[in-house]
Amino acid sequence: MERIASVRMVVKNIRLRKPFRTALREEKAAENVFIIVESSSGVRGFGEAAPLIEVTGENPAGCIGFLNSLKKDIIGAEIPKDLNRLLRKIHQSMGFPAGKAAIEMALLDLYAKIMGLSFVDLLGGKVKESLETDYTISLQPVNDTIKEALEIVDKGFKILKVKLGEDPRRDLERIKTLRENLGYNVRIRVDANQGWSPKQAIWISKRLEKLEIELIEQPVPYWCVDELKMLRESIEIPIAADESAKNLRDVLRLVKIGAVDVVNIKLMKCGGPLTALKISDLCEEAAVKCMIGCGLETRLSITAAASIAYMRDNIIFIDLDSPLFIDKEPVIGGINYKNGGIIKLPHKNGLGIRMANC
Repeated sequence: MERIASVRMVVKNIRLRKPFRTALREEKAAENVFIIVESSSGVRGFGEAAPLIEVTGENPAGCIGFLNSLKKDIIGAEIPKDLNRLLRKIHQSMGFPAGKAAIEMALLDLYAKIMGLSFVDLLGGKVKESLETDYTISLQPVNDTIKEALEIVDKGFKILKVKLGEDPRRDLERIKTLRENLGYNVRIRVDANQGWSPKQAIWISKRLEKLEIELIEQPVPYWCVDELKMLRESIEIPIAADESAKNLRDVLRLVKIGAVDVVNIKLMKCGGPLTALKISDLCEEAAVKCMIGCGLETRLSITAAASIAYMRDNIIFIDLDSPLFIDKEPVIGGINYKNGGIIKLPHKNGLGIRMANC
């Protein structure tokens, strides 16, 4: 049994190779918080928080403050004896889902390394042989969308997630032109990031039905839950919730009223890998499919998310491409991308990843 000897945080500026635009914002970089939990024998567990006020309700300073408040409970704790107590303490607090995800990730990574297991095996093991992620196309002019899509498909990606949520007519033109250039062998998902009104969502969704769209993600503002249900009942394309499904309580409400076909699980929204598994299981009971997605995160948290996706059959939509957009990651190891979008987990203990220069 090992005691936790130290807990420290490091803030890293995560720069993108080029600006990434959605209907909500344009991102060029982000400040992520990395946590390192070290045992008395020098075993280290790593976690990552990607806080974003609009999504998680916290910024890096607030995230660090939350994590600092937990130090007195974590330092000196025995792993695995005190793990459940620590996790209960962490999740009793209100808010700070990205901070919770980071510390939970780090504690589980540490536990897995102490036990000599991979992260996924610690939590029960894989039920899938492989994962294939989509590649997200930023909201941009039609010509730029086509150019990037052709380049990405040429690299082996077979699934695209296209950001929409601008003017519905331009959005429709964007997808029509994509189909004209790509044909129908490439799977396309679209994400409006709350950019359409309910009326606009009905208008464009009816027209997208002819273009073999795999799903429409968050077409309307997050508070329009009843409108999500109405839209779902009006069209053939599956409707997915992202911003409307931030936590377990949100998902329970969506499932209860039959508002969506798909729930997008993100570790930063829900508070960590263990809650992600709970959401997946809840959705499976209600015959609702799941996507696993991400924000601007490195391979550290993406490896944890990919591990969760490997563990559940009903997580069938994979959107774990953010490391592909980062200029230089501050971590070494973790998942690998093969033949385009195929994600492979590392064959190492824990998450198989560490901080560079730490």
